[in-house]
Amino acid sequence: MFDLDNLLEQFLKNIEPDNNHLSEYFKAYRFIVDKFGYEPIIQPGQIQILGWALEYRSIGATLPNFIDQILIRRLNDFIPDNDRPLILDCGANIGFSSLSYKRQSPNARIIAFEPDPEFVPLLRRNLERNSAGDVEVVDAAVWVENGTSQWHSEGIDASHLSAETDKTVKTTTVRTVDLGDYLNEPVDLIKMDIEGAEYDVINHVGKKLKNVKAMSIECHLDQKKIVPFGKMLGILSAAGFQLSINSFGAWRDLIHQPPVLADHHENYILVSAWRDSTQSALTHASWISSAGVAPILDYAIHIRYIIQQASAPLDILKSYALSGEKAIKSVVLNRPYQKEIGFSWAIRLEDLKLSADDGEHLNRSTLLLYEDDKLLQPAHAMHDDIRNLGAGRYSHWNEELYFSTSDGSDPNTNGRVYRIIYCV
Repeated sequence: MFDLDNLLEQFLKNIEPDNNHLSEYFKAYRFIVDKFGYEPIIQPGQIQILGWALEYRSIGATLPNFIDQILIRRLNDFIPDNDRPLILDCGANIGFSSLSYKRQSPNARIIAFEPDPEFVPLLRRNLERNSAGDVEVVDAAVWVENGTSQWHSEGIDASHLSAETDKTVKTTTVRTVDLGDYLNEPVDLIKMDIEGAEYDVINHVGKKLKNVKAMSIECHLDQKKIVPFGKMLGILSAAGFQLSINSFGAWRDLIHQPPVLADHHENYILVSAWRDSTQSALTHASWISSAGVAPILDYAIHIRYIIQQASAPLDILKSYALSGEKAIKSVVLNRPYQKEIGFSWAIRLEDLKLSADDGEHLNRSTLLLYEDDKLLQPAHAMHDDIRNLGAGRYSHWNEELYFSTSDGSDPNTNGRVYRIIYCV
């Protein structure tokens, strides 16, 4: 269980048992971070991931955030009440959300708004090459009027409209569209990530929100935006929405006030607005940190490191304590061990059957096997691998512990002590 992959598997089983893709998403997240790091840098390229062929402008935080926010935490998801929902993807970037929506609802009508001239060609190509060519792309910024505006382009996902001139930032003129023009018919979802323009836009379209069933709004908040943020919540509430407010980024309160990086906001807030209570019918991982997948991944790596460095049962007990387990038991196994096949030996553990792996719980067991003071691994090994490869592989399965010694010797005669440690 406690190599990184199996630890994450256990986390995922406790989050959403019916979501078969979470493990795949976690592995993709790890792959991206391991390969590119997490610092946002402009580095155009292409990648095949999770069944999509994606062309990107920047790497680092962008792709991990996509997997974290859109696929794992599903922060922009909703439950449509028809098989052809109308979705307005405001701030489509290179197509992350639109592609996710099309995978969930292939018949969805999606209008994707993206003003950045560096992102629009990538958006079109990503949609086309991933069977989402029917998404309507509007190369304009969602705003309060049809016209043009200055666009500060960072080359990453924080570019934004601005009336100010900044010679240190690349600026261009982009087209703007009045969101109200798209609200004259029922809209199933507005997903909005428009880098600070959300307050003006919501204020402008307030009277037309009666045609909107659900909204997912990323709010960019600093001290100058507190009053507009409050006004926006009032407009949404007056329009009949139920509201929920959650934090995207670093938590800030009276004692936690991490420094704000240049060109970033003090808080990133997710406002979810819905009318029908069925919008909340899907439960999600309430324990997943608001800061996202990264803390979970860091925690898992930390636990794995402790276990890999363990030289005695005391160290593994410490790792269990860190993981929040309440009761630990250590038992020395008694000979004889029964010869099975090849390198595999077996011993019955009838009292531990309910915590063992079986056909329905492939990674349930918390049992760790020690050979003297050496932690054997991997756990949850395939039985044929234990038999054919040995080298310390083991499996706690039903009423039996199937295991191999580290060097292929007979555990009945090699003079070593075999100990199990497990959660009670």
